[in-house]
Amino acid sequence: MQSKEFDINLAEDVCLATDIKLGNKIYAKGYALTKEDILIFKMHGLNSIFGVLMEEGDISYQTALGIVSAKLCGANTAYALDEKGICQIISTVDGIFVNSEDRVSKFNRLNPHVVLNTVEPYSSVSEGEVVARLEITLPALPQTEVDDIIFKLSGNSELLSIAPLRPHSVCLLYAKQQDNSAETKHFTSVVKKVVKDFKSLQFDFAHEVNAEYNVESVADGIQTALRYSNDVILILGSVRTSGMTDVIPTALSKVVDNIVSIRMPQVGGTDLIIAEKNNQKIIILPYDYDKIDTEIINRLIKQTVFSDKINQFDFERHRIPELALGQALPEYCRSGLITSNNATGDISQANIGAVVLAAGIGSRSGRDKLLAEIEEGVPLFLKAVKAAISSNASPVFVITGYRHEELEEYLENVDVNIIYNPAYRSGIKTSISLGLKSMPSFCEGALILPADMPNINAEDINRLIKSFKRGAEKQLCMFTHNGIKSNPVIWSSSLYDKADVVPEESQYRPIFMEHSDYTNYVEIADDDKFLDVTFPADIEQLQKKMSKE
Repeated sequence: MQSKEFDINLAEDVCLATDIKLGNKIYAKGYALTKEDILIFKMHGLNSIFGVLMEEGDISYQTALGIVSAKLCGANTAYALDEKGICQIISTVDGIFVNSEDRVSKFNRLNPHVVLNTVEPYSSVSEGEVVARLEITLPALPQTEVDDIIFKLSGNSELLSIAPLRPHSVCLLYAKQQDNSAETKHFTSVVKKVVKDFKSLQFDFAHEVNAEYNVESVADGIQTALRYSNDVILILGSVRTSGMTDVIPTALSKVVDNIVSIRMPQVGGTDLIIAEKNNQKIIILPYDYDKIDTEIINRLIKQTVFSDKINQFDFERHRIPELALGQALPEYCRSGLITSNNATGDISQANIGAVVLAAGIGSRSGRDKLLAEIEEGVPLFLKAVKAAISSNASPVFVITGYRHEELEEYLENVDVNIIYNPAYRSGIKTSISLGLKSMPSFCEGALILPADMPNINAEDINRLIKSFKRGAEKQLCMFTHNGIKSNPVIWSSSLYDKADVVPEESQYRPIFMEHSDYTNYVEIADDDKFLDVTFPADIEQLQKKMSKE
């Protein structure tokens, strides 16, 4: 593809980079000039034109927009081109716009000619409302560039989706210090603002719990609230929380497994704290919630309520420019709407996520084996990541630990979920646990793939996924070669608490015997597939092999 300024005399078949109006006629972006057009352009005094001369393997921007939009759009969205050649993406239901600023920012770094803007994440939107716009600035792109975008988006679930509105049961927990009229007035004011702010979310205030303002009483109150099994627990304090060692956060730490947000960088609202226990979301509201600007705080609360799983990294993102709410799709575009289709096409195939384990030190290799280059510019761990992304597994989680900053640099422009494991020195099971805790509920199982297995490819992973029987509650899928079991392994969601990788020399040990009744084995003939890079000689052998290929 040639993209440049062309002499008008040499511009036959050049596709215009933008709309050009000459007299009463508009030559649209992407229009390929003919000899007759060149004469008209010269008559209007145009001596040169900027555009693109398409070559074999190039596709029009309209085709590219359709391909990319289909990959971006998730549940309850649809898309169509407007008169300016911009793809408008709308909500097909009343609901909450679900997306990640960080992922949109990463998307906008993939290609300088492809731009995505969205409304504010976790906004309330109406059916037919525009939630995003996608533009390709050139009239054409090489198919290889579009393929590269699609590949880099393939390690995760769809970027844009709408969560339909549904009732959410809420328990209010009051941590009372003085239990007087002033305190009651404060609590009432906060609750009134919550009711007003979240009216559209259909909050059902089902239970109330009272606790004294001390650690043990508040902890007991949280336990009581959890037993009601509401979707959300809102904790209101009688004084402002000053830090994580204060009364309410200390009580919370005694009860919950995961605190995902410990402070809000907003004057007057720093004491917003978000946690989770048994899929119940627990939110400590800022003491001054009824007095301060709560726009960002309310967005985080919506994100908490509507996220299937909440993780610490989801609450450490910066804003990007956003579209204004309330914009409707032009009427003439509605007939051309294309609704999203999230189905794989094979309803018998289970939804399987992937956890790539890249946190270990690899001391026996004599160096950090995961960063050892086995091809020019390609470190060892990236082979496993690419295999997972290219497979039918989705979403993909990469667990980092040792030298995580360097590993994450290689993943900067790849749309995968990166989770840092600060306890990586404590063993591989800590990394497995982190990945599985983040696995969304729609996944029936999870593939666990050590990052030091460079010969496992997407086809191998797909064979393993195909062996997973949809609907079976308990099952385990693994490779075998001449009777020897090997990684990677797929565990069904009901077995996540037992999940592990196959250790070395498993043929001599009664590995996973308790699961043998529901284990599916996939035989692999090529013994090179199971190369597990452990020693320096393994790295050297692999480098030689790759240099010959």
